[in-house]
Amino acid sequence: MRIKNIDAYIPNFGQYKSEREGFVYNEELDQFECTRGNKAILPFRLIKWSHDKHGMRVYRSNNSKCKDCPLRSTCIGKSDFKKIEHSIHKPLYDAMYEKLQTPYAKRIFKKRGSTVEPVLGTMLNFLNLKRVNTRGIKQANKHVMMAALTYNLKKLLKFTSKKIKAQVIELIASTQKSIRNNFCYFIQSFIAMPVFLLKCDHKKSPL
Repeated sequence: MRIKNIDAYIPNFGQYKSEREGFVYNEELDQFECTRGNKAILPFRLIKWSHDKHGMRVYRSNNSKCKDCPLRSTCIGKSDFKKIEHSIHKPLYDAMYEKLQTPYAKRIFKKRGSTVEPVLGTMLNFLNLKRVNTRGIKQANKHVMMAALTYNLKKLLKFTSKKIKAQVIELIASTQKSIRNNFCYFIQSFIAMPVFLLKCDHKKSPL
């Protein structure tokens, strides 16, 4: 699925369902068919529009099949009919769902989860991006830019401190090595000193 030559991988919204348990969709007749109980048929009834202009296709059975169905209590409860609704754009959602099952999609989503998502989560939960208390796009952009600047500065400080810590550890290690070498040289000199003094005394002593 490409829009403006962009190969998009977008998760479907939370209420999306790729399949309806116990029902199959007959594309030719545009109806859902029950595979259990009384084998009810749910033909297309109407398109229902919400306040935000989102259309839903409504499929509904008649009372005669579902009213006496042995699975009524678990399927429809106290109602006399079964109703299924889905978006008028369901074919597009289905195509995206199939696309997201590919190995490539799963790989890039895993990468996104380890790179992009932690940044967004940190900015939303700790850098005051859950709500923008400004008016206008320009002011909101300033708010987001300041949050991003804060995040990057914190990352830089952590990176710098780690680098300095590594340098300090390296300096301590080299200093300790130098001290050990000097100490070993001192001990060797101290042990060799009496031998040198004895040689000197032997030269000075009379025959």
